[in-house]
Amino acid sequence: MPQLSAHFTGLPERSGPLAFGHANMVRVITLDDDQTRDVLAMVLDVPDLPPQRVVDIISVLLERHESLRTTYQLGSVVTQHIAGAGSLPVEVIDADGDPGETALRTAKRLRGRAVELTAELPLLAAVVTRHDVARHLVLVISHVAMDVAASEILLFEWTTLASGGTLPPVGMQPIDVIEFERKPSMRRLTDAAAGYWESQVRDLPQAMFPLPAAVTAQRVDWHPGLRIRSRAAMAHLADIAKRTDAGNSTIMLAAVNALVCHHTGHTTCVTSSVAGNRVARGVRDLFGTISQDALMVVPVPETGTFDELVLSVRSASLAAYRASWFDPTEIWTVINGVSSRRGISYHRDLAFNDVSSVAAGSHPVVTRSARGRLPAVWIPGDAPYTVNEPDLDASLEPLPAENVPCRFAVYVYRLDTELDVIIHADPLYLNEHDLGEFGRSLLRLLAAAAEHDLPTKDLAALTTLVPMTRSDDWLRIDSCWIEIGAVRGLLAEVLGDRPHLVVAVPDRLLGHRLVCYLTGPESPEDIHRRCMALMWGRVSAMAPHDYVVVAGTPPESACPDCWAALPVVVAGDGRGDGSELG
Repeated sequence: MPQLSAHFTGLPERSGPLAFGHANMVRVITLDDDQTRDVLAMVLDVPDLPPQRVVDIISVLLERHESLRTTYQLGSVVTQHIAGAGSLPVEVIDADGDPGETALRTAKRLRGRAVELTAELPLLAAVVTRHDVARHLVLVISHVAMDVAASEILLFEWTTLASGGTLPPVGMQPIDVIEFERKPSMRRLTDAAAGYWESQVRDLPQAMFPLPAAVTAQRVDWHPGLRIRSRAAMAHLADIAKRTDAGNSTIMLAAVNALVCHHTGHTTCVTSSVAGNRVARGVRDLFGTISQDALMVVPVPETGTFDELVLSVRSASLAAYRASWFDPTEIWTVINGVSSRRGISYHRDLAFNDVSSVAAGSHPVVTRSARGRLPAVWIPGDAPYTVNEPDLDASLEPLPAENVPCRFAVYVYRLDTELDVIIHADPLYLNEHDLGEFGRSLLRLLAAAAEHDLPTKDLAALTTLVPMTRSDDWLRIDSCWIEIGAVRGLLAEVLGDRPHLVVAVPDRLLGHRLVCYLTGPESPEDIHRRCMALMWGRVSAMAPHDYVVVAGTPPESACPDCWAALPVVVAGDGRGDGSELG
């Protein structure tokens, strides 16, 4: 396959630590067992240029943006190194047939190749030609180098350069954000964020989709998608907005929260809403990645109304977005500490990413629609649709499965004259048929709520998605749906052949307390530590609240009273304050 090279030289070399959002993305990518999903792929139109001219423009982009020529030294402290000279290989592919289809196939192929962040530039490039004229540019860029807001900057700059225009000088680079974060005002912001996250993790459900242990053991990373498009829905959003004085994005998230809680049986919805963090003047035009999670914990009471839920989401979002600029090391220390005290494992199950209002700083947004969308391959350009759900005046289009790192992801692309939303759901939670019904239910909910303030209890009449059924083996404990069999499976793995029994005891505050009786010798702290080491991925399990080590073995191992009658050697919660009872 022919190949050209985009060169850059004579630029300053720089090295240093990473800013918070940058470090968080590096952490995500390096911990992910499949790094190929942590990339942004774009197919850009080329206005009939020679391939070499396209490569020359890539060189300009490399020179402008340090994040595109950065490699990383991984370890307990991650550092970045910005190259001052180097080159990027660029594939040249002559289309055999439609150049657009060739470009799409190329983008998907390049997305399947993990970039070695310690040794390679964080992007892959290809030019698709027809009769020796460039038709499309394919760019696949690691999320460590670019977020969605930066992709708008890239689109603007490519369009400007390809048409012969000139660009303004580059502003702040990612390594410069470190000094920005050292300002006293930013330190106060990040300190407050740690307190906010601790207060939220203290009470939230550990997983929004607590499926049975036998089901989650299958683990499915590829999630089918559904694209929902509707002009009628915008009128419904406008009517709700007039009544609640809330924004369209807030209303959309409230609708998603309502449906998720209706189906899962939760009365609290936990959403990781992606925050662009580009409000501050100095970072609006930053080409890099600074987006982080805004953790939103919203009560969804069965006795409430949709308007009340919208207002709750709006209130929660204000606090959550203020706490979305944080030190990831500090936040994960907080999460792990609180989780250990509760005996849970926090799971980022529900992600909401609204990029409908993304404006790349001072750059005009080039497009609001697209023929293809993230997270797969973004192909900017007009994309008319045909209504195939006449009762809803909408288009519902099933999409191929994507490798999505959470159980349920909502991407909002347009909220102007058209609603354009893509949902990807774990098929263990929603199969393709039920995912389609979720989309229809979302539109029905907006239509009904546009007419009047809808009681939450009336949601059931708008959808065929019935609440998940659970056997008597399930209990709601400390706001989490817990499967007692999963707890016993966890303790069996930790204790092996050691005689033990796990029971659930009614508790006024928690609903139930999980008590593990076992024969000694053993330390509650050691057992709890071993339980927590195995908790990740067990969305329906919880570590016991009390460990009671007894002398001897009861005649009936399944009899709680028999265990309780034995002499207690030591008892405690294992969180570090166990008490010797002798």
